[in-house]
Amino acid sequence: MEKYWELTKVLPNTTNQEMIEEYLLSLKLLNRSEGTVIQYRRFLEQFFNDVSESFATMSPNTIQQWFENHQAQVKEPTLKMRLSILSSFYTFCVQEGYIDRSPIKTRWFPRLPQSVPKYLEKEGIAKTRKQSEKTTLRNRVLIELFLSSGCRVGEIYTLNKEDIDIENRIAHVIGKGRKIRQVHFSEKCAVLLERYLNNHPTKKNALFLSHFGERLSIRSMQYIVEKIGEEAGLDTRLHPHRFRHTFATELLAKGADLAFISDELGHTSINTTQIYARLPKREIISLYRKYMG
Repeated sequence: MEKYWELTKVLPNTTNQEMIEEYLLSLKLLNRSEGTVIQYRRFLEQFFNDVSESFATMSPNTIQQWFENHQAQVKEPTLKMRLSILSSFYTFCVQEGYIDRSPIKTRWFPRLPQSVPKYLEKEGIAKTRKQSEKTTLRNRVLIELFLSSGCRVGEIYTLNKEDIDIENRIAHVIGKGRKIRQVHFSEKCAVLLERYLNNHPTKKNALFLSHFGERLSIRSMQYIVEKIGEEAGLDTRLHPHRFRHTFATELLAKGADLAFISDELGHTSINTTQIYARLPKREIISLYRKYMG
């Protein structure tokens, strides 16, 4: 089995090699997602493959020069993400006592405009639901669960049959940091789930199955959602996280406070939920009228 937290290259400096592998292992032990660890690993491999100097003696000028030479053409969000990875690595080194201070400077980070979450409006939701009715029962349940629970795609991916409580309309999902939390779903979703489970293979534990009887992959879920969005004639590409934004925006439009929304979304801090408070007031009023009349 591939150990995704281990480097795939031999770096010029063995000290850097050992320290990066220790850092990546710490991310794994902190239950950071496999995708995140791989993303961090790939960039650190790229950076430290180009420099032979030890991480402990590297100057801010050396790091800044590397970014100017190798990252000048990347978009600002990508640049910020890569600086954050390197900064996180150096913060780890400081915390573990290998160096006294991080060479990463705050002023290097680009200041990005705060974006407003992209969500489906009432018409888009209706089109998506109508299109899902033309597909399989499994896909229809999947769409309803996304829309009414606000779950991340990774949370729905790990769902098993025993995690579903139809009577109370509750599902137990594994969220970020491997924390188990309760999510709620609509009555409509409960009806569809009951029908779906009545025809579910008894020996299969996973809630959503592929045509081959295996757990439906995250990529397959993304493809199903995208295809339904295309066939529904939506203006923009549909992906699972847009349902999460739609769920939160609908709650906000109906008058739910941020603390409640934060709890429903499984945010560890209400500060993460503040992104929804940036929706313009006139947009909130418009949404309220769309959803509530």
